[in-house]
Amino acid sequence: ATAYGLLWLALLTYLVYPWIERHNRCWGAIGISSGAWICLTVGLVERSFMAGHWPLTNRYEFALCLIWVSLVLHLLLEAGWQGRSSGLFVMAVVLFVASYAVTRPETMKEIVPLLPALRSSWLQLHAATAVIAYAACGIAAGFGLAHLFTPRMPERLPSRADLERAMERSVALSFPWLTFSILAGAIWAQQAWARLWGWDPKEIWALLTWLWYLMVLHLCPMPHWRGRRMAVLVLIGFGLVMFTFIGVPWLVRLVRLESLHGF
Repeated sequence: ATAYGLLWLALLTYLVYPWIERHNRCWGAIGISSGAWICLTVGLVERSFMAGHWPLTNRYEFALCLIWVSLVLHLLLEAGWQGRSSGLFVMAVVLFVASYAVTRPETMKEIVPLLPALRSSWLQLHAATAVIAYAACGIAAGFGLAHLFTPRMPERLPSRADLERAMERSVALSFPWLTFSILAGAIWAQQAWARLWGWDPKEIWALLTWLWYLMVLHLCPMPHWRGRRMAVLVLIGFGLVMFTFIGVPWLVRLVRLESLHGF
């Protein structure tokens, strides 16, 4: 709860800092974001000791780790960014995930013993690499949002060229981790259920997401697809990521599809 409140405070600080600071970097928001990251780190470590394993075994824990990695990437980018900050939009993406996490039912937040199929290092690797990939996709989406708003706020946001480079690098970072996640998940599935791929709804949407980002990487060097078009493609990609994470479990319950994925 403390980290969530600090994230909102960081967002508000990013929102007002052009009128209260003369520097390109919003040091107040960076400090508040760092405080949120520290609070979240303490909470994750405490939960790890209580559970006896790193907390990556349900959607609530996955969301917490996703916020944690997103903040790491955000703070590293803020530290190295030379021009005007786009932290407002990146923080908005982080807060979207954080809002999902805090609204989870209490039963999902409880620490429960792991099922035998979940006691696998391949599962941990599968989930951890997915967290990194999803975080990079979220950061890219934040840059995409900033790019779309640049014509309206040219004096407060980075240049379009800087945002395009940041989007491309974020997508390039996400893709190998997304690939590793699918491969690790296939190996885990082989160990747990004696099959590498079963066309589970989650697997199908993960594959669609992977193919989408492969297309985005292919289109990045093409001048015709740069600028606003690339920003829209990146935002659609993050929409696919969030549907794979949040929407697919909801759809499975809604239409009673068969799925072996708990999150």
